[in-house]
Amino acid sequence: MPHRRRPHPLTTPHHWQLRLDTRHPVLFDHPVDHVPGMVLIEAARQATATVLPHPLLPLSLTSTFHRYAELHTPCIIKATPTPHPTPNPGPHTPVQITGHQNGQPVFHCTVTPTPH
Repeated sequence: MPHRRRPHPLTTPHHWQLRLDTRHPVLFDHPVDHVPGMVLIEAARQATATVLPHPLLPLSLTSTFHRYAELHTPCIIKATPTPHPTPNPGPHTPVQITGHQNGQPVFHCTVTPTPH
């Protein structure tokens, strides 16, 4: 995908700062004053792919948006795999993704993957 930017890792495991490329021809196809929801969904997909040990495709995704994410304020993305009864998560382990700005929730997303 052209102009893709991976989330910027932070020192806390499974936390990233959202990075934006406003030149992306699909995600930013017109001027906006906030982060588009599809950018947050893509961040959730990338975070899920980062925390699980195997290649995946999203099988299902549910999300709730609490407020607009501002373009010029850091947005922290956190990924938490659902607790698994064995030490190694399975191929359909749901991952909880949250985004926060200024300590306030922006969105919550559950991504259930399938192996790629």
